[in-house]
Order: sequence, then C-alpha cells, then structure tokens
Amino acid sequence: MRMVGLLIAAIIAVWVYIDAKNRGYKTLPAVGWMLGVFLLMIVFLPLYLVLRGRRPKKMDILMPCKYCGKYYEGAPTYCPHCGHKVGGYSFDNNEDNNI
Repeated sequence: MRMVGLLIAAIIAVWVYIDAKNRGYKTLPAVGWMLGVFLLMIVFLPLYLVLRGRRPKKMDILMPCKYCGKYYEGAPTYCPHCGHKVGGYSFDNNEDNNI
C-alpha cells in the first residue's frame, strides 16, 4: 500500500515538473516544485496550482526569412532553414543587414 502512495506521488511530481517547464519555468525552479510536491504534496500541490495560473506563458515571436519565407524564432544571425544571413552586422556591401 505504501508503494502505491509513493508511485502516485512520483507521477504527480513528474507532471508538475513537465507542466512547469511547459509554462516557462527554468529547470531549477521546476525541479524545486517537483521535489516539494513529492515530499510534501498537501502543501506544495495546491500552492503550485494557484500560482501557476498567475505566471504568464512565454510567447514566441516568429519571424519569416526574407530569402526562403520559412519562419524562425529568436534573432539568429543565419536562417536555420536556408542558411542565408538574416541578422547581425556585415562589412560586405553585397549583403543586406536589415532584419
């Protein structure tokens, strides 16, 4: 019977970790929530469920490549799809430096 309780606590703790990572928490806080839920579920699980709704989810801004038209996120120097230079500075006059 004790093993069933530990198994349920472990499953819920892993769910909390995955949910925290999906909501934009970094690894250390997500592991902290997971350990807190596993060790003292009656306190940490309700606290996590209340606080997780307040944290805004990180929005990804996608930009289209002006050469291939495919979307990428962030601000890379080169397009991850076609390899053309899409950002950064260049001293070559043939390349367009606008993003």
